[in-house]
Amino acid sequence: MRMTNAFIKRNFLEMLRYPLSYVFGIGFPVVMIVLFNIIGKYADGMDGMFNAKTLIPGMMMFSFTFVMMLCSLLVASDRTSAFVIRLYTSPMKTVDFVLGYTVPFFVVGVAQEIACLAFGGLFALIFGGGFFTFGAALLLMLEMLPILLICICLGVFFGSVLNEKAAPGISSVLISAAGILGGAWMPLDTMGGFETFCRFLPFYPSVYIGRVITGASHSLPDTGAYKFDSVAALGIIPIAVFLIGFAALALFAFKRNMKSDKR
Repeated sequence: MRMTNAFIKRNFLEMLRYPLSYVFGIGFPVVMIVLFNIIGKYADGMDGMFNAKTLIPGMMMFSFTFVMMLCSLLVASDRTSAFVIRLYTSPMKTVDFVLGYTVPFFVVGVAQEIACLAFGGLFALIFGGGFFTFGAALLLMLEMLPILLICICLGVFFGSVLNEKAAPGISSVLISAAGILGGAWMPLDTMGGFETFCRFLPFYPSVYIGRVITGASHSLPDTGAYKFDSVAALGIIPIAVFLIGFAALALFAFKRNMKSDKR
């Protein structure tokens, strides 16, 4: 356990040395919140899509994908430098290594949540549109943790199977896909069959349930607020399935590398 704690601390410090951790981890989501608040201020008929209640859950989910990219970069970099290979001689197991990467980036994800809520609240005061209660904010943070863990597991997986040049590129593709498929800034509830497809992935259900918590309104006029309906209830299933699946995939990929590198 002592070695695992030391590995967690090392990864956390190593992550803080990356300038990209600040730029993409905290800075970029905040810039996106500012940008979409400005767009919402001057977009006739679309201001509901870009107010805090609708925007913050989507921006939280989207910001977690940058955690995935940073995680994949660190894991791939450690493999390239043979740092992890030297640790294979220690008593640490596969779960310990994966946990050592998960905990630091989990902390970064929680920091992203706080930043999104803080700046979202600030710009809600500036641009209007209302905000949500402190209790709803805490519940939203808890509700978003599974998709955060999914993104971290994806980061460990990409870092385990790709080198440090390929991992960020593949992660960037998924970042863009998650933003679109999760409805972070697009009104998927107006897109019929495409929305139905997105329900089977973990990104959109996470955002949908988040908007139920914040009391956001649907994009179409006179459709009312998001409610914990069948879409939200069934959305728990893909979130759970993808979380278990990607966690298993990350463990499998890392363990396979351990066996091949020891030969």
